[in-house]
Formats: sequence, structure tokens, C-alpha cells
Amino acid sequence: MGAIARAIPATSTSDRVLEAAFDLFVSQGYHGTSMRQIAQAAGLKPASIYNHFASKEEIFKQVLIRYHPYREMVANLELAQGVTVDALIRDAAHRVISIVRSRRDLQHLMFIEIVEFKGEHASEIFSRAFPAIQKFLGKLQNAKGKLRPFPPQSLILTLMGMMMSQWMLEGLLSGNSVIPLQANHFETAIDIYLHGILDSREQTL
Repeated sequence: MGAIARAIPATSTSDRVLEAAFDLFVSQGYHGTSMRQIAQAAGLKPASIYNHFASKEEIFKQVLIRYHPYREMVANLELAQGVTVDALIRDAAHRVISIVRSRRDLQHLMFIEIVEFKGEHASEIFSRAFPAIQKFLGKLQNAKGKLRPFPPQSLILTLMGMMMSQWMLEGLLSGNSVIPLQANHFETAIDIYLHGILDSREQTL
């Protein structure tokens, strides 16, 4: 997996707090990190951190928004190309998964968001990314190939779910000898997303 991300260099006290908190959340978890530790790592007196952030949860929310690679993912989604639905989906999936794979820290942040906050803060990330997702859906609907009449949001959510689950499996099963990951496992997952698991001849019976 890739290196831990580094955002724009800290230029303000709030930036220093978020950078320090990011490092601590990734290395020792949410509950293992105290406001005192964040303040000390940012070069502040513990009490003065409250002049910038009301709570540790507020800091985590801002860390998630700052360090989540949704900006890069959106940019790559907009660059996705393909004349056919098949080609467009494959190009988009490979572009997005490459961003996610490069961020080994992202799993730490997302597990905190899911386990501790039930995805409460991720909605802001989705709302920021939504215009680009809508544009991609338009490209998908205009590409060659007949789409089944699923709701558009189901098409994109299922695609996102496939990519995220494959990324998590890579982390969980890397080096696993019981269920080894094949070199082309992601390509196979895209095939299953596009065409299902039934043989095309079987579907006509």
C-alpha cells in the first residue's frame, strides 16, 4: 500500500492541529488519542486548543474532510473515458481504486468514521462529490450499451461498494494462504459488477 498522505503544509494554528490529529488518529486510533496529546503535538498548550476546536469530534470531522482523497477521486472520475458502458466503468473503477490503494492511512480514518460515528460525517464528503457523480452518471447513460432499468443511484452506489469492498479485501487477505487473492481479482470483480455471475447462456433459459 502507498504512503501516508500529506495535505498542504500547515500554515495556521488550525492547520497544525489537524495535521497533528491526523498523525495521532492514524497511529493510535480515536479513543487512544486525547485532546492534550493533539495540543502538545501541534505545539500548543492543552487549554488553548479549545480556542480553535470545540471538541475532539469536531477535530476528527475536519481531519476526515481534509485528508479524505475524495478530491482526487472526483478528479479521476471526471477524467474517465470510454465509448461503451463497459469501457467507461472499467476506466473509472481503475482510476478510483488506484487513488484509494495509494492511501494506507484511509482505512484507519474510515474505520473510525464507521465504528465510532456510524458514518455521520461522511455525508458531507458525499455531498461535495455529488455533482461529479451526477456528471459521471450522465456519461454512463450516454455511452454505448443498454443499461438495465435500475435507479441511477443504485448503479453508482453498487459500483462504489464493489470498489471499497475489494480495497478492504486487499488489506485483509494480503498474504493469506487460505483464500489467496488472484492478480486479476479486481478485474474479475468489475466483470461480476457488469455482467453478474450467471453464464449468459444460462440467463436465457
